[in-house]
Amino acid sequence: MESYVPSPSPLTAEELTAYIGPKADRYMRRFGKFTRTGTTRFGFSWNNPAAFLGLWWYLYRKMYVWALVDFVLSVLLGWTLFVPILWSVARAVTADYLYFLQADRRIREARPTSSAFGAPATDALRLARLAAEGGVNAWVTWIAIAGTILFLAIVLFAFGWFWNAIPPLRELWPAPPGRWT
Repeated sequence: MESYVPSPSPLTAEELTAYIGPKADRYMRRFGKFTRTGTTRFGFSWNNPAAFLGLWWYLYRKMYVWALVDFVLSVLLGWTLFVPILWSVARAVTADYLYFLQADRRIREARPTSSAFGAPATDALRLARLAAEGGVNAWVTWIAIAGTILFLAIVLFAFGWFWNAIPPLRELWPAPPGRWT
């Protein structure tokens, strides 16, 4: 088994475009903040999909470990009003940087170890491998939509059942007078 020796050369636009997939230009501008000084450093950025979708954004971008961390922390932090808002802000601020770290690691792992120092090979096979490892999971969108519809159906069913099962609830909102009563 070959040992992994990361290449010190910076990531190329071709590699990033192949790995990121959709909206690569937007992410490459954001990734530029993290490597502006020549070293990898955290820089402030805001990611709306990560803020509002959280777990689903991590799954969409194939960040499975962070999706699990997000799920566990969301459950552990509770379902109060204030804590999930803070957690959403934390996700929005750190998401791009976490995505950059994953892209950086995966791209460097995909580089051949036998290439000349500072000149990574940009062959089509390696770029195709990066596109397959990176990119997005299209199924996440459909699962999120189906899950939301299922959740709403269950909530409506439960509300209807409680409304009919507990008579005092019907008395809280009496039917308006009219000819259909």
